Amino acid sequence: MERLLGKCVYEGIVIGETYLDIDTNLQNEKENIPFEDIDKEILRLEIGIQRAISDLRGLKIDLKGKVDEKELEIIEAHTLLLEDPMYIADIKKMIRKEQKKSEYAVKDVTEKFVRLFENIDSPIYKQRGLDIKDVCNRLIETLKSENEDYKVFDEKILITKEIYPTELLKLHREGINLKGIIMEYGGETSHLAILAKALKIPTLMGVNDVFNHNWKERIILDTTEENMCVITDPTEEQIAEYDKKRKKFLRKLDLIKRGAHLPSITKDGIDIKLYLNLGDGEQDKENEISRELVEGVGLLRTELIYMKNQNFPTEEQQIEKYAQILNGFSKEQPIIIRTLDIGADKQLSYFKVTEEANPFLGLRGIRFCLKYREIFETQLRAILRLSEERNIKIMYPMITTLNEMREANKILEKVKEDLRKENIKFNENIEVGIMVEVPSVIMMAEAFAKEVDFFSVGSNDLTQYILATDRLSETVGELYSSYNPAVLRAIYHIKKAADKYGKKISVCGEMAGDLKGLVALLSLGIKDLSMVESSILAAKSLVRNLNYKELEEIRERILTEETPEGVKELLKNYINY
Repeated sequence: MERLLGKCVYEGIVIGETYLDIDTNLQNEKENIPFEDIDKEILRLEIGIQRAISDLRGLKIDLKGKVDEKELEIIEAHTLLLEDPMYIADIKKMIRKEQKKSEYAVKDVTEKFVRLFENIDSPIYKQRGLDIKDVCNRLIETLKSENEDYKVFDEKILITKEIYPTELLKLHREGINLKGIIMEYGGETSHLAILAKALKIPTLMGVNDVFNHNWKERIILDTTEENMCVITDPTEEQIAEYDKKRKKFLRKLDLIKRGAHLPSITKDGIDIKLYLNLGDGEQDKENEISRELVEGVGLLRTELIYMKNQNFPTEEQQIEKYAQILNGFSKEQPIIIRTLDIGADKQLSYFKVTEEANPFLGLRGIRFCLKYREIFETQLRAILRLSEERNIKIMYPMITTLNEMREANKILEKVKEDLRKENIKFNENIEVGIMVEVPSVIMMAEAFAKEVDFFSVGSNDLTQYILATDRLSETVGELYSSYNPAVLRAIYHIKKAADKYGKKISVCGEMAGDLKGLVALLSLGIKDLSMVESSILAAKSLVRNLNYKELEEIRERILTEETPEGVKELLKNYINY
């Protein structure tokens, strides 16, 4: 029996068939094609090239006037590469001579060109090599998307090195039901993890050498906190044992669901406000909990709208999309819309930014918006127009300095003035807050508290930056923990500053939806928590079994603990109800 361990993303017990997704390295494309299919494969390549060129030209038209002409030259350079007769001739030659599929030939020829340019000591040629890599990836994706059969994933447990959020959204849009995901890469707080939780897919991340195991056709995946493992070659006895566990787990979930209509009030009468984290995609699925049974939206992640689009969404498109996402919410319920938070692990396929050695410390969040103001202004116009009818609040991501916040507010004021001139109504007193994600905001907490309307703690990135640990790392992932006393003390510090100046504070990171995290945050006095929908019912159930005054009494014990393990051990006693 082989039992593999990993990190739980969404709890569940699944017994089911596997699908090994090894296509990411083009293993299947290595096989030779029949001689009689060569001309057909050449034609497939030519159609793929024309589609890729057409996509690029469409992208250039869509971006015209939105970005500098200099940046549009990149698109033109990539189009010219796809029309380069030498490059295309070499790919066709490999297909004919070695009887390879187009994807493999593109990859192989590209690697030869890249090596050639890398050996030339010139920045121009090195950039040429990077451009060819980019074109290669675009062309391969275009070719693969033609014949992609999504049905092979349906009702299966996906085993993969890595799956990107956009790929998971694509499967979801096609109506594919993944029973579970087992993957090698990714962290518990990665955007893929957040999406898997939102889609309620039991997921285990950080499984070492995922393809180098004896995977049977039928396996057991257990992502309940008690076990967090996968059994690759289960016996019939184990299948029967886990089937009983699964049914017991489902009964527990059913009991929690029955309490959906009960208020989130502690035993001693303290009202805990639970909000939803939402993005683009949730409106396509059946709601687990009625919208009127939550306080509102504590985080509307707008980047997913941009990531799923083929170009920057227009003002009207954004308004329409926000309306779809917020369907079911009343006009009075507060809705916090986070402005575009792109960069690092969240990239746009249609907008190439300069590659950076450390993108998590580079052009992302509000930094991107301040650099590309027209994009920012378009979004602010859409949000402000929406505020005329709904209780909308604006939140800036990745704020590091007071100057960034002030500069963003200047742009907001300009957009307001533009709307006034156009006689377009909006909420003149719209609240504006910031995400608390970096140590500089903690250190300058009181200065920020004087100028913002509210704080929302993004525990995922805050943990990453305080501990100097990449939250997506497979090598130092064990250092990443929101239960590290340094993180908890930082959150308490910003809470005290908010209280001093009468400002609101909530937590919208993954910590808020974790039961132990919920207990820790309540002990620090934070009573506004925002989480994915799949966490709401369990959170409500736990809140009703807690005594708030008792949690306040353990605050000092939590803050004086020296290790994450010590904190979690203390908190564990409050979730076994």
